[in-house]
Amino acid sequence: MTAVRVGPFENDDALDFLDDLEEAEPEERPQKVVRALHRVVRAQDYIEAPLMAQAVAAAAVVAGSVDPDCLGRERFRPRWIEEDPLEVDDDLDELAASVLRRALRHDDNEWWELWDEADATDEVTEVVSRYLDVLGD
Repeated sequence: MTAVRVGPFENDDALDFLDDLEEAEPEERPQKVVRALHRVVRAQDYIEAPLMAQAVAAAAVVAGSVDPDCLGRERFRPRWIEEDPLEVDDDLDELAASVLRRALRHDDNEWWELWDEADATDEVTEVVSRYLDVLGD
């Protein structure tokens, strides 16, 4: 049996988001990341898996910009992050941490429910917690 891969870039929605960042001009990347994070943080209702997957990937990009070594275990880490990381201020740091905290809420997002159905919530919590630690949470 193959182990379930629970990294923030291990799904099609996250990979599409990373491709979008890869193809973007470096000065456009921060806006794209912030937009993905805001869509989740500002959402009042239940969050569908694709939206959360993109936001979790964006939060991992923020954490990787703070500490590129935290992405060392990820197969699909962004190639550009070590040479041209995002500038992370306190607001961006907190925004990314807010997304990761919400991702772990079992009551309002499909992303978590899918991991629960796959019996992988312990693994997902461990991965998300690693990024929260980098963000000082």
